[in-house]
Amino acid sequence: MKPHITYLTFDTITRVDEIVTDVLAMDLLHSSRDFLELVLKVTGEAENATPVAIRRSVAETSLGETDIELVVESDGGKCGILIENKVRSPLMDRQFARYRMRGEAGVRNGQWQWFKVILMSPRSYFDTLAVEHSSHIDANLSYEAVVEFLADRPEFAFKRHVFESAIADFRKGYVKSPDVAMMEFYQNYWAVASSQFPQLRLLKPDVVGKDGSWIYFPPLYGGNSVKLIHKFKGIGCELAVTTKKPEELAESLGPLLQPDMIVRPMKSVAFINVQTPAINHLIDFDSIKSNVVASLHTLERLRKFAMDEQVRKIIMAVF
Repeated sequence: MKPHITYLTFDTITRVDEIVTDVLAMDLLHSSRDFLELVLKVTGEAENATPVAIRRSVAETSLGETDIELVVESDGGKCGILIENKVRSPLMDRQFARYRMRGEAGVRNGQWQWFKVILMSPRSYFDTLAVEHSSHIDANLSYEAVVEFLADRPEFAFKRHVFESAIADFRKGYVKSPDVAMMEFYQNYWAVASSQFPQLRLLKPDVVGKDGSWIYFPPLYGGNSVKLIHKFKGIGCELAVTTKKPEELAESLGPLLQPDMIVRPMKSVAFINVQTPAINHLIDFDSIKSNVVASLHTLERLRKFAMDEQVRKIIMAVF
């Protein structure tokens, strides 16, 4: 005889913090084999894999923090499933790139033989990510998929309610709060770019938050697939090419690269990078203006490189 299940009505949850969905997801991974198999299916791993370890808020290196670290073992060995959980918070600088670095470090250290980077979030959060972020992510474990899984399991009714509330919380929208120092830097940067480098066509800045350390320039060609980015806190100036064949593009462009250019193929984008001095936007602009101008010169070199007939032909061939 099945136990009697009481269907409850829960209070409205107006704000769901990520730590809450972290803990609920970890509890489900531990208590429900079906949920574990759902996660394994989303990540493309063997559904008969055995969990070895589940940890939260893992920050053992200088490469940042993993929200949920799940290690599973199958016939091929151990896989580290590194999960970043988002409800509404903005992305940190190179957040998913650093997930991949941590995964690669785990391979080198023998923690696992391979790894996957997963974003657990409302589906719309993943869908609206720029390719510079999504290119580092192997799969999205959407809150909607979690809710669908929990829907016909009354024993998990409260967990479902929390995930549903988190989706509703996200739909209210993340409103970017203007950061005074970053806004002032962007305005000064734009003034220099528009007067001295009009060919770069930098748009006048709108609202900029404190996390706005990547300056995006309008696409050069190929729809939105070829564009310049200044990652001014240390990565440098880059030409980003969205492509299904990043490795092939990197190999083809290799002989044409200038001495200080490095090509970095990712999952669905290739970056042609030139290292430039890191810029501290909190310093008086006159003190850093020379570095800004030098970076804009570099971006102009990357623009000319992208517009070269031979380079353009190679890029257009891999869309």
